[in-house]
Amino acid sequence: MMKTATDGPTAKGRSGRVKGAFVLAAYAFLGVLVKLGGETLGRTEEVQAGGLSEGVARGVGLAMIAFGLTAAALRASARFLDDTEEASELRREGRALLLGAGALVAAGSSLILLSLAGPERLVPPAGGLAVVLLLNTLAAVFVATRWRQLDELNRTVARDAGSLASSWLFWVCGTWATVAHLGFVGAPAPLDWVTMLSGFSFVAGLVAMARKGGFDVPAGRSSPNS
Repeated sequence: MMKTATDGPTAKGRSGRVKGAFVLAAYAFLGVLVKLGGETLGRTEEVQAGGLSEGVARGVGLAMIAFGLTAAALRASARFLDDTEEASELRREGRALLLGAGALVAAGSSLILLSLAGPERLVPPAGGLAVVLLLNTLAAVFVATRWRQLDELNRTVARDAGSLASSWLFWVCGTWATVAHLGFVGAPAPLDWVTMLSGFSFVAGLVAMARKGGFDVPAGRSSPNS
């Protein structure tokens, strides 16, 4: 049977719907966990006593976990895609995608746990420190292993992200520390520094990926791994 001109666009449309369904399923799973956790933690006095720093840390951590789940969902959808070129691309980059997803989930979970830990908080300091160090070590191992899986384009994206994050940290943190020293605002809390380190690195990765065309899906190429 002769292949019609609409076969390609139709396959891409179906593939887009399949990927969307997998991502929505991942978000639904995360939403259920957040709802259950929020209902449980919201009844504890220790979490309610948390301030703005803790809330921002949890928000950044959730964003990192959500993006990590997105990467994992896209990889899981590969075998169900009608667009063979895109499916092949996802399989080829699958290991790096999953390693990046694992690093984001581990780092995001570490940040959320840190926002709940401390003296007279929900998580005791000693236990919180042990688990946070474990999660951060796991994230570092994932990142180091993923680096060896990347092609030159994605390594360039990673280098650009590191440069961007360093620049943002210098200007934002330096400015904040300066005006705090002069007494105009309060000094950054320790958790603020950790949140900025994680958050700037995460957002810089997205910006660097966008600059390299990582979100330009219409060309039929999947986005670079996160």
